[in-house]
Amino acid sequence: MSAASLAILDTSVYIDNLRSERFKNDILALPYVIRLSAVVLADLSRGARSREMKKFVEDIRSNLLVVTPIENEWAVSGQLVNRIATARRFDIHKTREIHFDVLIALSARRIGAAVITCNRADFTAIREFINFKLICW
Repeated sequence: MSAASLAILDTSVYIDNLRSERFKNDILALPYVIRLSAVVLADLSRGARSREMKKFVEDIRSNLLVVTPIENEWAVSGQLVNRIATARRFDIHKTREIHFDVLIALSARRIGAAVITCNRADFTAIREFINFKLICW
């Protein structure tokens, strides 16, 4: 399967869909093979309080190939976050928050995957500094 047919769903898509099933049909109809970002996995795991949510996280972890940021992406992500935060005048909280998104974008770019997100503002800001495939819902 070609790399162009891969996609990573951002945490925002999983959360919105779990709360409302808003994207259920869209996700089922995607022309992509879905990969799970280790960053998204950590984010979902951190917020999984109910038994149902913990089971969901374990199910996607078991059924999807996990893409983990490599060493260079961690190093580059810090530099990118600094540039983005400086340009956008982000406070320390927003700077920390966007770091996960930068890691998702960098690892998606490495494997040629599109990032699918509901978080248009942050990923559009990141895209001003690095090129990656982005689909905003």
